[in-house]
Amino acid sequence: MFAVRRSLATTAALGAVVLTLSACSGGAGGTSAAEPVEGGTATFAVATAFGSFDPNITASAPDARALRQLYDSLVELGPDGELHPWLATDWQISDDGLQYTFSLRDDVVFHDGTPFDAEAVCYNLDRIVAPETASLYAIALIGPYLSCDAIDASTAVVTLSAPYTPFLPNLSTPFLGLVSPTAAEAAGVDGFSAEPVGTGPFRFVSHAADSELVLERNEDYDWAPETAEHQGPAYLEGLTFQIITDATVRLGSLRNGDVQGIGDVPAQEVAGVEQDDTLSYYAQEQSGAAFQYFFNVTRPLLQDTAVRRAIAAAMDIDSALQATYFGAYERATAPLSPPTAGFDEELEPIPFDPEAAADALTAAGWEPGEDGIREKDGERLSISVLEFTPSYDSRLELVEFLRQNLRDVGVELIIDAQGAELADTYASGDYDLVTTSFVAVDPVILSTIYSSASYFDMARIDSLDAKLVQAEQTPAGPERDALYSEIQATAIDEAYSIPGYVGAYRVATATSLQGLGFDAAAYPQFYDAYLAD
Repeated sequence: MFAVRRSLATTAALGAVVLTLSACSGGAGGTSAAEPVEGGTATFAVATAFGSFDPNITASAPDARALRQLYDSLVELGPDGELHPWLATDWQISDDGLQYTFSLRDDVVFHDGTPFDAEAVCYNLDRIVAPETASLYAIALIGPYLSCDAIDASTAVVTLSAPYTPFLPNLSTPFLGLVSPTAAEAAGVDGFSAEPVGTGPFRFVSHAADSELVLERNEDYDWAPETAEHQGPAYLEGLTFQIITDATVRLGSLRNGDVQGIGDVPAQEVAGVEQDDTLSYYAQEQSGAAFQYFFNVTRPLLQDTAVRRAIAAAMDIDSALQATYFGAYERATAPLSPPTAGFDEELEPIPFDPEAAADALTAAGWEPGEDGIREKDGERLSISVLEFTPSYDSRLELVEFLRQNLRDVGVELIIDAQGAELADTYASGDYDLVTTSFVAVDPVILSTIYSSASYFDMARIDSLDAKLVQAEQTPAGPERDALYSEIQATAIDEAYSIPGYVGAYRVATATSLQGLGFDAAAYPQFYDAYLAD
């Protein structure tokens, strides 16, 4: 077991955290005035296989959609943009912002019968930072975590080594859901991922890789957050996530009644789904970092800001998005997506201007070669983009369009599509461009993608480090928003990354599946869902 340290704490008041979440529904809509019905099993089809059910380890948004059903959080970031009690009934912050004192519920039990208490909270936080856990994302969410002390069964004091404004909102995410200390200790890091145990409204039954995840109702559940539509156990007796990678088959399975809901509705089918009276459509715009292309500025061909800006100007992203997604995605104008605090609507990406791009490359000494690809000092202007295969959400198709844009100005773009080996390639830095988006509830996600201290330092830069740390420690409000605006403006101007599109989780359900909800990061919540007659 990890050691639990004991100390005293000082207290202070909590400032508000503001975040908005946009959603729209089509067809018959996602809500009903009908009385909820208990019983039955719903099947929800997802596009990708699950990688891990351990919230302390995984960084995957597809994994988080399952985690949200299995695990509860200390706090909830509600639809109103405010923090609400969940497993923690109250919290206080010391004047110096270094200590958080949490008062905990005393009636919560993990799926394996282990009581939830302060020692469980401390175990979770210590487990995240333990080297053997090898946390990918949760460790970033708790920032400068130093220690956790169980004062008594219902009081936990968390100490940070530096102020960290995102700490509370980050605690609301599935990646900081609470795991059973008993189960995690017995199974070990590798074993727990395959047999997860939380306190959530659903409990793990079985998982068949590339096939399905089966969950059952937690009959003892009676600690939903105050924003939930009801209290007590979930309405559904069972919930199955079925993995259907083919988008056409996934939608067909919904229409013929084999499943009651699907994620990742094909972009080209959105209009038809919205017009279908037998279906409900949800487009949950995701907060966090928009999908974007990151330049590895340490690569010889990309060290020149003028070259990076020229490449950005040569990419007709608006047309590429329309051709690939048929209007299902909005163009991103900044590194942060609009629902995120710190998003600045005044920011604009480098505009599409192929003539200016060509002129800039010529001015930088790159002249067209015999085959049209530019050369300088005997070297071709040939760069690669690292992408995952099989293609997720048509991103390979999107970059194919952009490859032709670059060819038009004399830049060769090689698409390096990799599977499981992509993580090793990324870690080695052997790429010119790489793509990603991050779902997050706080603008501190910019530290994840731009800080040299982060595993996910996509651009391989350190020039933003000081300002990122300053923003992390600045209380929520206009001053912090202004810092994040400056950071984003620099990222655009220096062409560290090129904003692509604003992510949205596209969901369609049969009208029989009512009450489906979404958390602040657009992860589905099935606790209030039910099957209508």
